Amino acid sequence: MGVRMRLQATKIFCIFVLLVSVLVLECPPRAKARTTHQKWAKKPKGTIKTIKGDTDIIDCVDIHKQPAFDHPLLKNHGLQMQPDSSKFNNAPKFKHPQEWHKHGECPKGTIPIKRQVITGHPIMRKNRRNFSVPAASNSGHQYSIVVFNYASASMQGATAEIDVWDPSLAIPASDFSLSQIWITAGASSSFQTIEAGWQVFPGRAGDSLPRLFVYWTADDYTSTGCYDLICPGFVQTNNIYALGAALTPSTYNGNQFTLVIEIERDQGTGNWWLFLWGTAIGYWPASIYGNGLLGTSGASSIQWGGEILDSSGSNGFHSLTQMGSGYFAEQGWEKASFVRRLQYTDPTGSVLIAPSQSELLTYAPAPSCYDYQFQQDSSGQLYFYYGGPGCT
Repeated sequence: MGVRMRLQATKIFCIFVLLVSVLVLECPPRAKARTTHQKWAKKPKGTIKTIKGDTDIIDCVDIHKQPAFDHPLLKNHGLQMQPDSSKFNNAPKFKHPQEWHKHGECPKGTIPIKRQVITGHPIMRKNRRNFSVPAASNSGHQYSIVVFNYASASMQGATAEIDVWDPSLAIPASDFSLSQIWITAGASSSFQTIEAGWQVFPGRAGDSLPRLFVYWTADDYTSTGCYDLICPGFVQTNNIYALGAALTPSTYNGNQFTLVIEIERDQGTGNWWLFLWGTAIGYWPASIYGNGLLGTSGASSIQWGGEILDSSGSNGFHSLTQMGSGYFAEQGWEKASFVRRLQYTDPTGSVLIAPSQSELLTYAPAPSCYDYQFQQDSSGQLYFYYGGPGCT
């Protein structure tokens, strides 16, 4: 009897081991983590509340203690909560959820600031495209952009609707890929910009998610130039959207998610206001541009499109870092990356004008890696498709 029981126990044990082996074999492999960071920076001063999301930590900071007011030119700056007048104030508004919204909200009187991650990698400063030199001289940056130049530095704003993707990078620690709008004026050391869009930049963000960003420089990216609220400059007034927070990417042959950007110069103060999805977010104060053209009069050039940084040393001509969706422009809708609503604001500040295709210039110095194509939809709206997989 004892022998029989031992045989049965042995049989049951063997069956158990077999079942466990099958379960282990059938379990799908874990997806690779998209997050590379391990350490968060300290919360900023003036933090009233902290919200921990799945991908980000958001600190709700007293609006009057935000980093912008550490700028020496903004010490006595009077906070402007809304533009004096705006053609976008009555535009349709819709909330584009950010992941952290599921975990809480920032109270009125505060602004959401994404907690910085410490990646251990230096953050590369952006640089200016030089259209008059060989593309190899652009320090590893490659572009596929469309340009509208005005006769004088008097344009008062611009708009863009950019679909969001999550391109892969050849060297995640130091490459980046972005899509954005540039509003620029000036030349040489007086070159100035206002920039907004989305970017995949693990060396800055600690992961490979597409993230909302703003940027600016007042001196050709020399001593000024800053992302989001990392350094003093941009003044945020909205308590809903966090600069630097993750965005939902589009899917190939599927749902398309777009970033709707409107930027306009306030006619009363000269501040440059940023609207996202119809909502006023904040502004670039005129004073941070000093006596430069963006601080005194307006913009002379608008650019829309994509940029990559290739850190391999091949200047982007032999890089597999993707731009946009990672597919060439001829793939078109739901496959290639696009910008639509290519418009600028006239010198009066009251009229939005869409340039004709013949008025637009293009710049794509590595077309076998990243190309472009214009298309029109059934209503006649112009689309600028751009990007590509890179090349070897």
